[in-house]
Amino acid sequence: MSTGIESWNVNLLEIGPMYPFAGTEMLWAIIGIGSWVIWHLIQGRMEKKVFQEEDQAFADKDKLKQAMRVSNAETLEEAMKLHADGGFEKS
Repeated sequence: MSTGIESWNVNLLEIGPMYPFAGTEMLWAIIGIGSWVIWHLIQGRMEKKVFQEEDQAFADKDKLKQAMRVSNAETLEEAMKLHADGGFEKS
């Protein structure tokens, strides 16, 4: 691929733009920043919805205690042992 320029020892203003869409940098920056802000707003709403669902799921204190017991198990084998011993049902 050739630029068609045989010597760079010329006035670069006479050559013209060196990349496509020259002059639209501000537009692309605004589009990029705007889409970034919109993504954050959408992400925040989605996370808020998930947190509300989790709050509702663990509103029952027994389910919360059960989840806390399972999270203390460091391995799957420990969690299964708790379940086999009836650890989930104990308060």
